[in-house]
Amino acid sequence: MHLHVLDPARRRAGLGAEFVTRTARVLFETLELKRLYCQPNAFNVAANRTLQRAGFRYVFTKEMAPRPADLLQPLTRWVLEAPPAGPD
Repeated sequence: MHLHVLDPARRRAGLGAEFVTRTARVLFETLELKRLYCQPNAFNVAANRTLQRAGFRYVFTKEMAPRPADLLQPLTRWVLEAPPAGPD
């Protein structure tokens, strides 16, 4: 998932965390996921802060290649567990 708030006046207003929260909810419901992982660059402060505010839990920071063709870079792994199932 990539998220960019282009209008500088709308940055730092909680929109990123709101969009990530809503997207995660749709992914959990539609794909019936048990957990969702995100791995932004460790130096991308905005992305890491957004994941934390959206309820993701920090797992680790490690130098890895995001894809096989990429160079090694410091990545931070975050995880969000699926919400408990409601009564049916």
